[in-house]
Amino acid sequence: MIETICNIGKTIQDIEGEKDLIDLWQKEENGDYELIIDVNICDDSVSIDTRDFEKRVFRDGLLYTQGNWFVGALVKKDSLKDNRIKDSLKFIDVSLERFNEVKQLLDSKVKEYEGVNFVVLFMKNNQKPIEISKQKFLDEIEKNGLRKTSSPGNCHICGQHTDTLYDSITYKCYTNDKGIFSNTDGLSYGICKCCIQHILFGRQHVDTFLKTWWGGSEILFLPHDYNEEVKMIFEFSNIGDVKEGRNLLSNLRENEAEVMEEVGKCDTDVDILFISAPAGKSEWKITYNIRDVMPSRFTTIAELERKYKTRSGNHLAIWQVLSNLLGNSSKPGEIFNTNEAKNFLKNIFHGNKINRNLFFSRAMGKYKHDYFAGYKSNIFTIHRVYNFLVDCGCLDKGWNFVEQDGRGYSMVKYENVEEFFEINKEFFDSDVKKAWFLLGRLYGNMVYESKKYKGGDDKQNTESYLEKNFFFGRKYDFKTFVYFTNQCSELMYKYGVQNKGYLKDLISSSKELMGRGDEKLSSDEAKYIFFWGMQQWIGKSKDDTADDEGADE
Repeated sequence: MIETICNIGKTIQDIEGEKDLIDLWQKEENGDYELIIDVNICDDSVSIDTRDFEKRVFRDGLLYTQGNWFVGALVKKDSLKDNRIKDSLKFIDVSLERFNEVKQLLDSKVKEYEGVNFVVLFMKNNQKPIEISKQKFLDEIEKNGLRKTSSPGNCHICGQHTDTLYDSITYKCYTNDKGIFSNTDGLSYGICKCCIQHILFGRQHVDTFLKTWWGGSEILFLPHDYNEEVKMIFEFSNIGDVKEGRNLLSNLRENEAEVMEEVGKCDTDVDILFISAPAGKSEWKITYNIRDVMPSRFTTIAELERKYKTRSGNHLAIWQVLSNLLGNSSKPGEIFNTNEAKNFLKNIFHGNKINRNLFFSRAMGKYKHDYFAGYKSNIFTIHRVYNFLVDCGCLDKGWNFVEQDGRGYSMVKYENVEEFFEINKEFFDSDVKKAWFLLGRLYGNMVYESKKYKGGDDKQNTESYLEKNFFFGRKYDFKTFVYFTNQCSELMYKYGVQNKGYLKDLISSSKELMGRGDEKLSSDEAKYIFFWGMQQWIGKSKDDTADDEGADE
């Protein structure tokens, strides 16, 4: 990680030129401030004025805080204590004999602004801290921040010998890189001044352009080879609302496919790091990493998210895929809360295999949860997720769910069951799968006949007892198969449809294909195929929107 950030920083420094250490070191300060209270301490007087807040005051006041370490002559309202005031006076070389005078006048002024959020800037003889104490700030940062030493040695980053090493990598983080830097005599690290500057440049650039929130986690995207073209890709984006001028990664949550496509254009491997950086704490840590993601994988994922979009045009998103893999109803803003989710994400980015039985168990568990939660149950989201994972290389045995046409992709239409099985023979590679599919079709037809028998022409608003919750709790094995076929056979006589040829064909064909039930298939995959059979439209299209209603998630 540190070497990558150092290389990024070198590129930025080469392109943009030198920057003041103040601008490289100071943190982005947060807070909704309204007012600046200027305390000007002259040789024979103290004056206090107020003005509207402007962010530049943090630079003018040379503020830097980290834990108990305080540098500068600017104090925020919530930190306005005697010790901070004294530290500020010392920083601008004002004698502490003036403390009581300053404190009395400041307390009086502060009372006027009890309901206002402000910062206090201490000045000396009308000069701001940056005008009189800049070198003091730089010396303090080099000594206690960058930990400049008098030790010579070889830099752990570039390998060059230097008379002065810095015992710092500027990041106070837990990272495996520390193992690399543990052999320097008496030092945790050994970095030359040039590489320290590169890391500072890189850290600032990463924080601004290569860091984002995704799935409820803070994430870094670190390209291995960073050049001017890659820099442009991450800095400037035409995605989303161009007027907002957002950088690329700020669009990730709303325009995932487009961002993935742009990252794929970088033509370099990318490390994806999950980090934990709690507010108010100086240390952060890498909680998970996905290393060496090839640019072609980003391109592939972008293409597949578009390929498996809903009929309403919404692209498939990673959180939907992970939600089915996890078997829960995690929202987009919390999907990466577990390492299991991150493991699945790594598998997707690298095309690693995912356990097939686990996928069907989790996906059908979510299907059941959504049904009981009152969502309109459909199998189409699972179809999209399944075929997405197949095309990613994570699962085997895909089937033709969509096909490319002049408008992009649309659902494949099948004339008959024979054509359906023939085209999708990679998936339907056993008679037991075909049997469960045909049984699903039979059961779906019996639901229709049940509604027709009960409600006449008002089938849309009639509920069939065949749709009750009981069939979710069953284990989809040979015993359940026999139970369903016997039930359907009995109901055909009850509803007076025992002579309908297509129903007779479905029940006889499914029984023949199942045989004695010797072929093995996981119960959850059988359940998926059964519900698939219930909802798959085959034959003349009812209309362009049939059977994909509710397919949006």
